[in-house]
Amino acid sequence: MYLTLPLPSTTMRTMTLTVFSTDGIMLPMPFTITVPKGGRLKDLIDSLSLACSLKDDETLLVAEIYKNQIFRLLDGPSDSVALIRDDDKLVAYRLPKVSETCPLVVFSHQQLERPYGFGAMAPNWKLFGVPLIARIENLSSGSEIHYQFLKLLRPFLMPVEDVVNDYDGDETRNTVNENSKVEGIVSPLVSYCDAGPDSGEENDVHLNADFKFYLVDKPGSSEIKMNDPVPISSLTKNLDVTVHWSDKMIEKYDTCLLSSLPEVFKPQLFAKRHEESISLYKCLEGFLQEEPLGPDDMWVMVISRYCPRCKKHQQAIKKLDLWRLPEILVIHLKRFSYSRFFKNKLETYVDFPIHDLNLSNYISHIDNQLSNCYQLYAVTNHYGGMGGGHYTAFIDHGHGRWYEFDDDRVFPISEDRIKSSAAYVLFYRRVREM
Repeated sequence: MYLTLPLPSTTMRTMTLTVFSTDGIMLPMPFTITVPKGGRLKDLIDSLSLACSLKDDETLLVAEIYKNQIFRLLDGPSDSVALIRDDDKLVAYRLPKVSETCPLVVFSHQQLERPYGFGAMAPNWKLFGVPLIARIENLSSGSEIHYQFLKLLRPFLMPVEDVVNDYDGDETRNTVNENSKVEGIVSPLVSYCDAGPDSGEENDVHLNADFKFYLVDKPGSSEIKMNDPVPISSLTKNLDVTVHWSDKMIEKYDTCLLSSLPEVFKPQLFAKRHEESISLYKCLEGFLQEEPLGPDDMWVMVISRYCPRCKKHQQAIKKLDLWRLPEILVIHLKRFSYSRFFKNKLETYVDFPIHDLNLSNYISHIDNQLSNCYQLYAVTNHYGGMGGGHYTAFIDHGHGRWYEFDDDRVFPISEDRIKSSAAYVLFYRRVREM
């Protein structure tokens, strides 16, 4: 007798993530994608992979950044995107598909903070920017960590005209062009970067003057020297490295690009809000479309986890169809959205037919003796939100004479005012064919 229809336009969610490359060529780039509100992390990664043109030999590692550190890694493909809040700041690192036995090296940045004023505290090292990540194969000495970090920093080099050159001689360096690609770096400042990890003692002096690297572990931290071995084992999965930046390096690199991150979703406070509109037929199509069931759905876990025909685990699909239509059809619009994490009322404007709702294209079993056309005769409206609200009704008293019922007040209303974003339940009666 009744249908509960979803509002399809509100089932998707817009999210912005910043993609960091680890090839030493591309600058960080924000991408805005659309994922199902009830989707999984796999949906997010699939959409982002397409948006950033991820290569076949690359993979994405998504992380939440909080206070200039990686707060958590989002590495569970079946985790719900509902766990991600709009004010979170997310990054995705493009990593080569190398063996997972290679340790994941996380570089956090620190600069010396010098307080000013009477009674100021002693200088201390303060975190800044977004951590950089790399996987290093055959990691054995500190020179490989130094080299990889400098490679990650290549895209952030400041244009030469914006930097005071502290070096003598005719050496010059090329910088990031408009396409965020580096053609080559040949100045004394970063020549050791291109030379590789085995570039000699002279480069060791430059590195130690510009950056200092510390291996962070539970007891404390120890400096990583160029030629010293890195104390890791075959069981080491993550290696946390803190990098101390000199003042000279703060000027040489664009740390603003390294620090600015957009939120997952930032509403436009002063932008004009356009009223969202969808047709009732779109709601019906959303109700009838195939729906893949997730791992949390009981039907999948109990019945469809294992297919006896192909002898494999399979994902189930749910599909609903209309078989027979009633004389009185009640349509409930799902304006109230509930999940484990959020509750919300949807104010979407639904454009529903008043005189000619035709369901012929949406019914599976055709009965030529019955009409599939309906006419609206009443509407229940809901005004307000989740915490409270007010109900009214519109009713057709016959011959197109509509009345509004609002508590103890009843008064005529014109038909062109029947449709609104407050419409909650629609009442239709079958129209007899002549």
